[in-house]
Amino acid sequence: MEAYQDIRETMYKRIRTLRKREHFTQLEMAQLLQISRRTYANYERGVHAMPAEVLVMIADQFGTSLDYLTGRSVTEH
Repeated sequence: MEAYQDIRETMYKRIRTLRKREHFTQLEMAQLLQISRRTYANYERGVHAMPAEVLVMIADQFGTSLDYLTGRSVTEH
C-alpha cells in the first residue's frame, strides 16, 4: 500500500507542477476538465482518487505521458 501512496504523491506533485508552470489556476483546470474547482483541488491534493479519464485529459493538455504523471518515467515527453 505504501508504494501506491508514493505513486499518488508523485502524480499529484507532477500535475501541480505542470499546472503552475503553464500558469493555469485550479479553476482554469477545472473548467478545462468540466468539473468543479473544489473537485479538482481535492484531486490535486490527493483527497480523492483521480479518475483515469481525467488523468488522460491532463496528460493530453500538457503533452506528457501517463507514465510521467505516475512516476514510471522521468522524462516528460
